[in-house]
Amino acid sequence: MLPIRRLLVLTTSASVTTAILDRVGEADMDAVRIRLEDEKAKRFLMQNNLEVLMLQIEQIKSELSRNANFATTRIAFTASYSKKMAYGPDQTVIFDNVTVNEGNCYNSFAGRFRAPFQVLYILSATAKKDNGSDVQLVIMKDNVEIGKVFTGMISYSSGTITVVTIMDTGQEVYIKEIPSWKECVLGTFTGILYARYN
Repeated sequence: MLPIRRLLVLTTSASVTTAILDRVGEADMDAVRIRLEDEKAKRFLMQNNLEVLMLQIEQIKSELSRNANFATTRIAFTASYSKKMAYGPDQTVIFDNVTVNEGNCYNSFAGRFRAPFQVLYILSATAKKDNGSDVQLVIMKDNVEIGKVFTGMISYSSGTITVVTIMDTGQEVYIKEIPSWKECVLGTFTGILYARYN
């Protein structure tokens, strides 16, 4: 079988041959251009897919890192009074004698626990009255009351409350006295990370 150029030369004049070859060349070039554009589009799509995959990998790594930190971090505290104290209305009760502070999230100077993770926490407060009227305390999460504890009127009676609450990262819990209370108090404030929430 003769190549197309030789076949054209044998069957047509020179000017017609050149015109046909030019058309064949243009058609080939158009086909090549179309193929190149198609390849460029495919490559662009692959690059986009690769970038999406890289972002997903980074998100997975970040989540694994957070989970590793969460799994290895122990959060718990228990604090009590080192001495009897009388507090005025709406004052934060300071449990200054810290026996457990895993994760170092309880501030014994401010009497506040700051959540390091968004999780479920178990919080417990115990109050024991010395004498006089009953002791009334509230557990506050930021500025919202989430629990109340009463002791009753009898000397040295006590009361305990336990609450389970979801805390966002950075939220704080603390105990304050109800304004009518003017008694000295003994007691403890305890909290522990319970379970991952999100």
